[in-house]
Amino acid sequence: MDALIDSPRLPVFRTALKAWGSVPKNIGLMARLYWPWLAICFVTLLAWGAGVVVNSGFAAPSAVLVGGAGWVPLIALMIALVIAIPAVFVGWHRGIQNGERPTQPIHIDSAVWAYIGYSVLIGITLVLTVILFGTVATAVVGISTGLGDGPMSLERFAALAPFLPLAIVPYYLLLSRFSLVLPAVAVGQSMTLSDSFRKTRGNTWRLTLGAGLIYLPVVILSGLLEIVNVALPGSPAIVGLVSILVLVASVYCMHAALSFGTMALKRLAPNDPMTA
Repeated sequence: MDALIDSPRLPVFRTALKAWGSVPKNIGLMARLYWPWLAICFVTLLAWGAGVVVNSGFAAPSAVLVGGAGWVPLIALMIALVIAIPAVFVGWHRGIQNGERPTQPIHIDSAVWAYIGYSVLIGITLVLTVILFGTVATAVVGISTGLGDGPMSLERFAALAPFLPLAIVPYYLLLSRFSLVLPAVAVGQSMTLSDSFRKTRGNTWRLTLGAGLIYLPVVILSGLLEIVNVALPGSPAIVGLVSILVLVASVYCMHAALSFGTMALKRLAPNDPMTA
């Protein structure tokens, strides 16, 4: 019966503004979450660079160092990054949800592994959906335009190009319907993909619009970077400055998007029982 009850409506613009405002208020949290992983990245890169420099002094470089042991720091770096990203995201969700701050430099618990698992599951679901949608759209367009009558050539296939971006539509729509799962598991709340799909009913376009608003500064700055690259190809200083602005805006908006997800969870699933 509760599936028939309308979900509360998410105030898009107000939530987006609150999400943007949450980032400068939690700069300290960001620093506490990132510095241990940045230290690990620095040490692994330093070890790899030191090995390369030392080995370069030999007339016959060691195949073990270059092709074997030399990859160990890089492998460690990749493993650290795979764990660091969800660990930082989980810590950020918790900080926005209830003001929680990490009690130790690196905190990896069941929520982090659940975050990784659900991220992979959502990614696979989205990829398969986009592929299926793109295949069906291509077939429909091909038949309706007569491209299926006779041999397919590159020129004939190029006629489908304007329709292929439509395959990204289900990506954004499904992503919005699954958007409550990751912040929920991060804060210890019990939720499945089907639960998220049900609780976001009636808010699909609101969540999609909100995600677009959050990343609007990145889109604008990226467009400006393209213009600068074309208009001022001989000005590396200006191009570099705009590139740094794009990077900073991307990091800022990424954390604002995480905050937006947590705030959407509070609004759309406020009374769900919390698990230990």
